[in-house]
Amino acid sequence: MFFDNGKYFVFDKSIPYSSGKEIQVYKLNHELLADSILNSWASGLRNNYVEEILLEPLIKGTGLTKQEFLEKNIFPSHQNSIGASTMSGEFGEILVYDYINFTLKHYVTRTRYLEKVNPDMPVSGSDVIGYQVKNIDKPSKTDHLIVAEVKTRSSKSGNKKSLCEKTVKDAIEHSIKDRVRIGESLNAEKRRLLIRSRKDEAKIVERFQNKTDNPFIIDFFAVAVLDSDLYSDQVVLNVVNSQHENVKSTSILIIHSKELLLFLRDLYRRACSC
Repeated sequence: MFFDNGKYFVFDKSIPYSSGKEIQVYKLNHELLADSILNSWASGLRNNYVEEILLEPLIKGTGLTKQEFLEKNIFPSHQNSIGASTMSGEFGEILVYDYINFTLKHYVTRTRYLEKVNPDMPVSGSDVIGYQVKNIDKPSKTDHLIVAEVKTRSSKSGNKKSLCEKTVKDAIEHSIKDRVRIGESLNAEKRRLLIRSRKDEAKIVERFQNKTDNPFIIDFFAVAVLDSDLYSDQVVLNVVNSQHENVKSTSILIIHSKELLLFLRDLYRRACSC
């Protein structure tokens, strides 16, 4: 159902910073992939927005082709500024879903975009949540929750240094909000699962709704997804060091990719037709 792209997240480097922790940097290596792989990736991307079993019934009665329906009613449109920004942002979030799912081996619900009314508008709440439990019927103190704030910059238009600085800074500063909104985000994930009768998965989310009585490990991530031309070790390091107080309890992750904007738009295009 979802394309396992774990092998395309290539570890680039670790960069130590002032708090004694390290920035983790990955390169998304998508160059020279065969059409069959890109189509599988695009199909998996589509499944984050609409369940395959519902696609044909949803199209029926609209008078639209599959491609027209997906372009009009499911995916953000890059033809307007709000839709283009949302498409870029959601693609970055889905990349982090994939990283947490396939590289870090955590469960993600992938329900965040399934109930969108306006495809061009972003969804509120925590961007990405990953869950790892040893035994759903017996909570363990080592059960692990990841909550990630993701900021994406796919356009290279503008001052590269400033764009890199702003993307990383926003990811770190907005991650602080997750300490407050995680409860409502967990409730939203659980509700979306229960509506779909995915009760076993809802129990995984439920395990993390009461940390006081059932302790677990929680890690907050600030993630910047950037075009490789915008990425700079020194710029990122300077921003992280300047955010000393905010990064004390936050893990910093950078994912960069060549021609990110062209790549993501190609995948959304393929997702409408494959």
